[in-house]
Amino acid sequence: PCSSERIQVTLNLDGIVQVLDCHLHDTSIGMMTRIAVLKWLYHLYIKTPRKMFRHTDSLFPILLRTLSDESDEVILKDLEVLAEIASSPAGQTEDHGPSDGSDVRPSPVELHVPARAGQLSSSGTKGLECSPSTPTMNSYFYKFMINLLKRFSSERKLLETRGAFIIRQLCLLLNAENIFHSMADILLREEDLKFASTMVHTLNTILLTSSELFQLRNQLKDLKTPESRNLFCCLYRSWCHNPVTTVSLCFLTQNYKHAYDLIQKFGDLEVTVDFLTEVDKLVQLIECPIFTYLRLQLLDVKNNPYLIKALYGLLMLLPQSSAFQLLSHRLQCVPNPELMQTTDNTKPSAGFKRASASNIDYTELLQHFEKVQNKHLEARHQRAGRAEQLDRRVVL
Repeated sequence: PCSSERIQVTLNLDGIVQVLDCHLHDTSIGMMTRIAVLKWLYHLYIKTPRKMFRHTDSLFPILLRTLSDESDEVILKDLEVLAEIASSPAGQTEDHGPSDGSDVRPSPVELHVPARAGQLSSSGTKGLECSPSTPTMNSYFYKFMINLLKRFSSERKLLETRGAFIIRQLCLLLNAENIFHSMADILLREEDLKFASTMVHTLNTILLTSSELFQLRNQLKDLKTPESRNLFCCLYRSWCHNPVTTVSLCFLTQNYKHAYDLIQKFGDLEVTVDFLTEVDKLVQLIECPIFTYLRLQLLDVKNNPYLIKALYGLLMLLPQSSAFQLLSHRLQCVPNPELMQTTDNTKPSAGFKRASASNIDYTELLQHFEKVQNKHLEARHQRAGRAEQLDRRVVL
């Protein structure tokens, strides 16, 4: 009698997950069915997290593929499930194998995690290195970030059409700082330099324009804490894949002297149409509300000489275009332009004092920027060489 009562209350989780998995793999089912399946998965992860994590490796690939669904509602529900997997305390343990001897096959797609990411699970409640994560972050968080970037890399259309939407929603569901910290860390080791540059541009646009990132922007704008300075350095190293986004990050963090130094290096770079287009977009962005504080600092010419010099540097890079006229008109509003010149007795700006006291090695960062850009130049020349050889073969 006791055993029969236990059988009645035992949940056949393996069978349920198998049915739900089959429905997700079935491309012929309707949108409402997919949403219902994802709601069930989310409910199971909430109610029976430890048992569900035994199935995570097998469910993970199809959950990632579901991000390519045509329906925004399906994607939102899918992101809720993935966010729960990445943040559940039950995911902190490494061994989720079934204890009852049942056979749960692992996914053919392995979740590769760099050695550095092992710190995630070693502390239990810590996120990325030197990043203040929430107490619910677990070892699956970094795995999720790695595989999401792999998905974007292999499916560029997904990145173009839904990339910003997916990342913005994740910033609401998870810790935004950890998302940017982890993605920047992964992109730093990305071998596909063209994808790295595109992804950095996407992340930078989200950082500067999305309302979901308001708090993170304020944190970076001041760089008052060791965590914010560490995040800046982490973002900077990956942002170097894209020269213009690196300058915009320096504008956001009020590192105007370093922004000016970077723009001086632009003379050594290969100026392409894409490069000039991004400079054009940055000028348009400077006119947006996000950079109101920067425009107001133009009134204090004496204490912000490098800000004005950096903006004039951008102006010199631009051809005679609408963006050129826009920035030129803005700089004409700067009072007493002759005070731009820095002298020994010029009082350092507040931003310069803050940067000097932050113990950030800007010389090393500038050297890193040059190194990354040299890699990009070499990669572009290699791609151009291969394209030229292919054209010759076609002609022959």
